[in-house]
Amino acid sequence: MIDTHFYERLANWRRVYGDKPVRWRSPTDVACRYAKCYFERAPETEEEKFWREVTELKGRDPLLPAPDYSDAELLQRAWMSLPEKIDSLPVKRAVKVFVFGTNREYEHYCRKQKVRPSGEAEWRKKFLTEFEAKVAAQGAKSIKIVLK
Repeated sequence: MIDTHFYERLANWRRVYGDKPVRWRSPTDVACRYAKCYFERAPETEEEKFWREVTELKGRDPLLPAPDYSDAELLQRAWMSLPEKIDSLPVKRAVKVFVFGTNREYEHYCRKQKVRPSGEAEWRKKFLTEFEAKVAAQGAKSIKIVLK
């Protein structure tokens, strides 16, 4: 059975090896946005400033832990050494779409593989179990190399 820790490892792998969106803003745009916020801001008391900062902090996403690069490298090596299909199950492509794809891409891939929505959880469990076994084998191999 796939545990939540393995899903966290997959999320870490995506954070390390996934595509990084590049959002570029011109320096003029940044200066104009700053000026707009600065000039529209009304003077506030210390208490109002405190409560504004508290509510702004509540709205932020929680901080993510630092990426574990060694574990992501282990998952990457395990994925790269996977064959395309294991027992006629396209594990390599399914793992790639599940981890790095969007929800829409994953749903499209499930339809392409003729996986019904009611059987998707069982299908996902099969290919993730195969991948987890490969990761465990790859980890055991790397531990033997370190111990030698």
